Amino acid sequence: MFLKKLTSKHSLTVIYCRNGLLQTCKGEVHQLDLYQQTLFIKDKNQQIYSISLSEIKEIY
Repeated sequence: MFLKKLTSKHSLTVIYCRNGLLQTCKGEVHQLDLYQQTLFIKDKNQQIYSISLSEIKEIY
């Protein structure tokens, strides 16, 4: 399971599928909302992306 990787403060890369397309996001975990099952990632430009946990295919 990839939830253990989301607790680290290190930079990570998330590969996820949205609208049938594979996309990649690189950054640090900003917030993890388990109630709404959403991951918020902040990239190097301080922009925050939201990714549904069900869309995530791989984290490294």
